[in-house]
Amino acid sequence: MRTTVIPSGRTLTLVGLSSLVFLVSTPLALVADAVILLLAFVDARRTRPPNAHREAPRISAMAGVSDVVLTVTNPGTNRVIAKVTDDLDPCLRRLPGPGGLDEWESGKLVALAPGEFVRCHYRVTPRTRGFLPLGAIHLRTLSPWGLMWRRSSVDVSHTLQVQPGVRDLLRDRSGFAIRRRLRTPGLRRNRQWGEGREFESLRDYVQGDDPRTIDWKASAKRHKFVVRNYEAERSQSIVLAIDAGRHMRERLSPLRERMDYALGACMMLASRAQNFGDRIGVVVFDERIRHVSPPRRADPPALARVLAGVETRLVEPNYPLAFATMGRTFRKRSLVILFCDVVDGSVSRALVKSLARIGRAHLPLAIAIRNPALESAATRAVGEADDAYHRAAAEELVQARATTLQVMRQSGILVVDTPPGDTLVRTLDKYVEIKERGLL
Repeated sequence: MRTTVIPSGRTLTLVGLSSLVFLVSTPLALVADAVILLLAFVDARRTRPPNAHREAPRISAMAGVSDVVLTVTNPGTNRVIAKVTDDLDPCLRRLPGPGGLDEWESGKLVALAPGEFVRCHYRVTPRTRGFLPLGAIHLRTLSPWGLMWRRSSVDVSHTLQVQPGVRDLLRDRSGFAIRRRLRTPGLRRNRQWGEGREFESLRDYVQGDDPRTIDWKASAKRHKFVVRNYEAERSQSIVLAIDAGRHMRERLSPLRERMDYALGACMMLASRAQNFGDRIGVVVFDERIRHVSPPRRADPPALARVLAGVETRLVEPNYPLAFATMGRTFRKRSLVILFCDVVDGSVSRALVKSLARIGRAHLPLAIAIRNPALESAATRAVGEADDAYHRAAAEELVQARATTLQVMRQSGILVVDTPPGDTLVRTLDKYVEIKERGLL
């Protein structure tokens, strides 16, 4: 614990009054000042700061609210008056309490009887993902005679892991569909019937069934048509390829970048893959490879820790390097889900070539997240010359994006073109469709 002392307002007032004595007698005024300083020194030595510790959550969701508690305890035998506050990362915003924010900026005032403790509550909300530290606790303790403040710091540190939360994203119009899709009753195996290759059971033919699913041997034995049920294949490999370049840094809502929507979809997809027993691998890249995780059984908490540390950078993504790394790292045929957007012409051409190349060994799926503001600018009414230039530029970008996506589809690359709010549900729908149709 580091401590320093500063004079209180009472001491400064006494020193100011003693200066009036100079008008009468200089020696007497110096003696008065010396007595005040001596009393302040003795008072400061008698000051015993209280103990303090913090209780804070370890994990928070993006745009969520977390409760933090500072507990201040007086272990001494005298009454203590103190002000307490603590350090927060700049990306953590303290929310106003009953006394407003000023009480925490200047220090929350507490008065403690001997042996008493008090719990000071406040709430914080993160402005970004990542690992955000809560630093030292600072105390200013008033001396028994009120002549000095003793400043002390308790070197404690907590790290709030801000994960790409999906709760807020589930509140949009697609949230109910996602929750219904993820619901699994009891401990029963969650079956997804479709065109997969794993045989599940036999059942009677009903009108509308695909004739290709008729089991002719079973039908001959039962003297009626019987069809085979297939379930989506399990234990397949999924690679989450996350572009962390400049396009993913673009803010699509007041709180979220394009990357936040992508990471939310990754978290939801990992939860769904866990039900299927699929393995999840991760590649995060921009101009360099930032993270590579080999395929392993889907573990949403472990994935959340990885995704919490993903940072976007104002650089162009190096798609050839990223997909060459995937080709060397992931040997087994996998579903490669790339979260990105395509606007810049040269970068988009590199992306199409890289995806087409990796498509020889894997199944590529591109999740392209739109910018609604750009689409709105491309259709906005023109009132002045500047508006015309803005609209023309926006139209050019929208057209270039549409052209690139069309080229990707013609190259055999699966594409999901989605607005930000539908990223979760459309990614899940496409993943389940691929599983049910046995495309992988």
